[in-house]
Amino acid sequence: MNKTRLLTGITIALVIVLSFLFLPLNVLTLLLSFIVSLSAWEFYKLRFSSEVAIAISLILFFAFVYLSFGIGFKLSLSSIGVLAWLVIGFLILGFPHNKNILQNKYFWVLSGFFIHIPFWTSIFLILNYEGYFLENLGLDFSSRYTLVLLITLGALMDTLAYFGGKKYGKRKFLSNISPNKTLEGFLIALIGTPLLVMPVLALFFEYNFIKFFILIFLVSIFAVLGDAAASLFKRVAGVKDSSNLLPGHGGILDRIDSHLAAAPCFVVLVFLMSMGS
Repeated sequence: MNKTRLLTGITIALVIVLSFLFLPLNVLTLLLSFIVSLSAWEFYKLRFSSEVAIAISLILFFAFVYLSFGIGFKLSLSSIGVLAWLVIGFLILGFPHNKNILQNKYFWVLSGFFIHIPFWTSIFLILNYEGYFLENLGLDFSSRYTLVLLITLGALMDTLAYFGGKKYGKRKFLSNISPNKTLEGFLIALIGTPLLVMPVLALFFEYNFIKFFILIFLVSIFAVLGDAAASLFKRVAGVKDSSNLLPGHGGILDRIDSHLAAAPCFVVLVFLMSMGS
């Protein structure tokens, strides 16, 4: 990992955590809307002209601002997002035989909406939840700390998969979309993420072990799905990075790809577990 990538990564992590913890809610909502819109712009720029990409991302930005005025059907959007990610999972497994579908401009437009809107609504639901979002799991900390936990899960999956694959990777994993992913890296991340997170939280909370393990396990799988989907669309577009906005890291989409899938899964699972208590 080069110095530029490391410094950019540390800076991004600090900015995200500090923003989640200390920015006023309305400012944080606008900031998140802007960041997700930038990711959408990068996604659409892979397939369309810059002008079309800007137009669609602006539509999404104003849609986020409009949606922020009420809870409404946001949980339904998050649920639709989970279903959309499952469909994308099948498309990942079928690549490159389904390349014509993936290159279709209408499919690309819809994919961008189903990738970004459920993510934003999921983050909004956590931020605006009255009470402790993870209370039914025995974790009574604020919504903002819940967001930090969610982002940490995705970041740990990325980091452990990267270093685990570098050190121990031998068998290819999803080689049809990325030559660098390994089965060993995936398994190390999938096992290592709960092993790192759960003992730390156990020092401060008496949480429901089974429910929380299931939550982390499934969210981690969706985080891998999000990362793989970004690789898929970049593979179809014939590019390595979504943009060069972040030195050493590529673009916004390259950095939040795992979170795009993890967040809807996280929110829907928490609500389902709350219904069962």
